[in-house]
Amino acid sequence: MSRFYTPTEFKAIFESEAANVSSSDFIRSPKYKHLKEMWCALQFGMGYEKYVATCWLQVNQEENSDIDFILKTKSGESPFQSTIADVPGRRMGDEYKMTPNGSMISKPSVLGGRIDGIEWITNAVRAKDEKKYSNSMKLNLLVYAVFMSFSLQYHSLSEVLQPYKEKFSSIWIVTDHQICSVYSTPLLGSILFFGSL
Repeated sequence: MSRFYTPTEFKAIFESEAANVSSSDFIRSPKYKHLKEMWCALQFGMGYEKYVATCWLQVNQEENSDIDFILKTKSGESPFQSTIADVPGRRMGDEYKMTPNGSMISKPSVLGGRIDGIEWITNAVRAKDEKKYSNSMKLNLLVYAVFMSFSLQYHSLSEVLQPYKEKFSSIWIVTDHQICSVYSTPLLGSILFFGSL
């Protein structure tokens, strides 16, 4: 995608590209990594537009780049890298495994996120920080929490992530139903609470 799209346009493109991809392949196959990056960017863009400002999205298609997508606003462009926070030891998509007879394995929802979710998000941020990107202070970090995340406490999360304030330009959290900025820049603006998507 070499041009910028509104979140609504971006959603239509994502849905078109993902239409013939099974949930199992979307989650588990490295072949569809770009779709997962699109999904993260889309969730972020929709929440950002709802709470902060009009925006446009562009997915970076360069291989071996630190930038996954770019958010454009009337104030300028902001490069983002995305990462996923998950339950330790869980393989993404385990709940989409097929049984020998071809049916899906049914697994209970992961409720530990209510208690341990802040630690899992912190682990994801720490892992990104440990990669020591040469331009990390120019990168904005988007953490997509893929666990059950109801009842996460914004102030507790913000406090725990304070040591990373000097590591990235901003840090944002998105779940399947919420968005917030842990800290941000005047250029981007902020969401200092968990806003519903």
